[in-house]
Amino acid sequence: MKKILMCFVFGIFLVSIFSGFASASINFGVQPQPVYNFGDKANVSILITPNPDFNNVVSVNLKCDSNEVQVYKEFLSVSENAKKEIVVPMIKSLIGNLTGNCDFEVYSGDKLEVYSKSFEVTRNVKIEFLNSGVVVSPSEKVTFEASLTKENGNAFKGNYEAFIDSGNFSSNEFTGQTSNGKISFSFDLPSDFPSGTHKVSLKVFEKDSSGEILNSGEKDSFFEVLQVPKSVEIVLENKSVLPGKSLSGKVVLHDQTGKNIPNYNAYVAIKNLSGEIVQKITTETEKTFKYKVGDYESPGMFKISVLSGDLINSVQFNVLEKKEISSEILNKTLILTNTGNVFYSENVTVKIGDENVVIPLSLGVGKSEEYLISAPDGEYDVVVGDLKKTLSLSGNAIQVERVQRGTSTFPVFIWVFVIIILALGAYFVFKRGYRPKIFVRRKSKSHVKKLSEIPKKTSEAVEINPHRKVELSLSIVGTKQNATVGCVDLKNYSEISSGKGNVKETLSRIYSLVEGKKGFVYKSGSYLFFVLAPALTKTFKNQKEGVFVSQEIKKILDEHNKKFKQKIEFGISLNYGTIITKIESGVIKFMSLGALITSSKKFASHASGEVIVSDKLIENMDEKIKGKLIQIGSLNGYKFEQLVDKESHSTFLKGFVARQERDRLKAQEKFKK
Repeated sequence: MKKILMCFVFGIFLVSIFSGFASASINFGVQPQPVYNFGDKANVSILITPNPDFNNVVSVNLKCDSNEVQVYKEFLSVSENAKKEIVVPMIKSLIGNLTGNCDFEVYSGDKLEVYSKSFEVTRNVKIEFLNSGVVVSPSEKVTFEASLTKENGNAFKGNYEAFIDSGNFSSNEFTGQTSNGKISFSFDLPSDFPSGTHKVSLKVFEKDSSGEILNSGEKDSFFEVLQVPKSVEIVLENKSVLPGKSLSGKVVLHDQTGKNIPNYNAYVAIKNLSGEIVQKITTETEKTFKYKVGDYESPGMFKISVLSGDLINSVQFNVLEKKEISSEILNKTLILTNTGNVFYSENVTVKIGDENVVIPLSLGVGKSEEYLISAPDGEYDVVVGDLKKTLSLSGNAIQVERVQRGTSTFPVFIWVFVIIILALGAYFVFKRGYRPKIFVRRKSKSHVKKLSEIPKKTSEAVEINPHRKVELSLSIVGTKQNATVGCVDLKNYSEISSGKGNVKETLSRIYSLVEGKKGFVYKSGSYLFFVLAPALTKTFKNQKEGVFVSQEIKKILDEHNKKFKQKIEFGISLNYGTIITKIESGVIKFMSLGALITSSKKFASHASGEVIVSDKLIENMDEKIKGKLIQIGSLNGYKFEQLVDKESHSTFLKGFVARQERDRLKAQEKFKK
C-alpha cells in the first residue's frame, strides 16, 4: 500500500513539471521575406503565449537544404503574452556560406516548436542586356548597356568586369562601377577586326568592408561584325590563251582580314587591244567564269576589269599568235584557208603521187585561195599536211594552178571599144539639144502638209524597274530581322528586257502588288526579289502573306502568257531568312545575311512556271503547306500545291454567310420600293 501511494505522488509530480512546458505556445508574428541576398537582414518576430508561465531557453536555427546553423539563443521567462523581435544578418561570420531554399526553426529547449515559411538565401545578381544582338562593321563603336538587379529585387551597386573573347585589341578587358543598377561601356573596333559572332563576358560583384565578395553575377552577350569587302582581284587559270580557246577565271573578294567572301555579285568586262569592251559577264565571287577568244582575234594583251560593290581591279592576259592553215579538197580543187590570227606568208607543199609542188602562200586572216590540181590521166594520192585524198586526175603535167576569181575572160581591147561607142552615143544625144517633155500636176494645198505637221518617230526608253528605289548594301547599320523573301527568275529576260508586248505593264502590276502589301522589290539582272520585312509591314508573321503574294504573282504572269504574244518564262521561289534594313533619304537599303539571296536564286532557277517554297519558310510558319519535295544539292524545298489553313477556311465561311445576309436585306428593300 505504501508503494502504491509513493507511485501516485511521483506521477503527480511529473505531470506538474511537464505541464509547464506543454501549456506554452510559440508562433511567428512576422514571417521572413521570400528572398534575401548576402548582406541583407532578416527581421522576424515570434509570439510566446504562456499558460500560465514560460521559463525555457529559446533558440532559432537557419536551415538551408540539409545544412543548418544557430542564429539566435536566449533564456526567456514570461508570464503573459510576449513578442520577441529577432534580427538575423545574412553575413558569412554568422551563417557561413549557407545558400538555397531555407527556413527558420524555433526551439524551446530541445523541442522544435515551429518553423517559418520557406525563403531563398542567394548571392546571385541578375544581368539583363539592353541591346543584345548588336550588328556593326569594322572601325565602328560598339556599346553595351545592361541593367543589374539582386534576386531580392533591389538595384545592384558594385563593380563590373567585361571581357571580349577575340580581336586584336590592345586590351580585351574593361572595368568600372555600376550606376543606379545600370552599366554602359563602349569600345572601338579596329579596321581589321574579324567578321563573325563574338562573345562579351560580363561579371559583376559586390564586396563587404573586409573585401569579401557578397553577391555576384555573370552573363554573356554577343555582337556580330559584318564582312566588309576591302579588295577584289581576278584569278586566271592561265594568263595566255590561243584563239578559239576559252579563258577561265574567278573573282575573289577579300574582307577586312583578307578572308574570301563568296557568292557576292561581280561584273566583269573584257576589253580588246583597242580598249573596246568585247564581252560583259555577270557572275558571283568564287565562281568560275569563262570567255571564249574569237577564232581570228588579233594577238596581244587583253584586259579584264572587275567591279564588285565599289571595288575595282583589273588584270591582263595574252592572246597568243597562231599560224594555221586549213586545207580542203573538193573534186579537183584544193582550198587553203588562213584559220590563224596573223598574216600567213609561208610555203605550202602539195604532194601529188611521188612529186612535191610548192605553193608560195600569202593569205590574210580568214582569207582563202583555191588551186586546181592536174596531172597526166590516172589516180593519184594527194597529200597536204594532215589531209590525204585519192583523186582521178587528167592533164598534160603535174601542176597546181591558182584559180582566179572575179576576173573577165574578155580581152581588154573589147572593153575599150565598148566604152568608146557609149561615149559617142552620149555626145550626139546632147548635141541635138534633146529636152524631154515634163508634165507637172499641181497639188492641192489641202494635201500638202507642213513639216511641223509630219509626225516624228520617237523611241522611248522603256523603264521596267521597281517603283520605289531599293539598294542592296554591302554594309549597313540598321534593323536586324527575319523576313520573307521571294524571287522571280525571268528566264527569257534578254527577250523581254525592252518591256514591249505588255511586259512593262505586267511587271508594273507585280511591283504595285508587293508595294501594296508594304513590301519592296529589288531588281538584279533577270531576278526580281520581293521582300516582306517586319520593319515595313509592322508584323513579324509575313510567311502566310508571302505565300499569297507569290501565288498572285504567278496568276499575273499566267494571265499575261494567255493574253499576249510575247511570253514571259518564269520560276518563283519563297524563302525565309535574316536581313538588315535601313531607310535613308527615302531609299530602302537592305542587306541579306548568310546564303539567303543565293538559295532564293537557286530555287527560282529550278522552278518552271511554278512556286518552290523553302523548308526554312515552312519551319517558321503556323500553317502547313502541301507539296512535292524537291532537292537542289543540299537545299530542300517543296513545289507549292496547297496552303492548309483552318483560320482562312473559317474566315471564308463567315464572309460567305455575311454576303448572303447582305443580299437578302437588299432584296427586301428593293421589294418594299
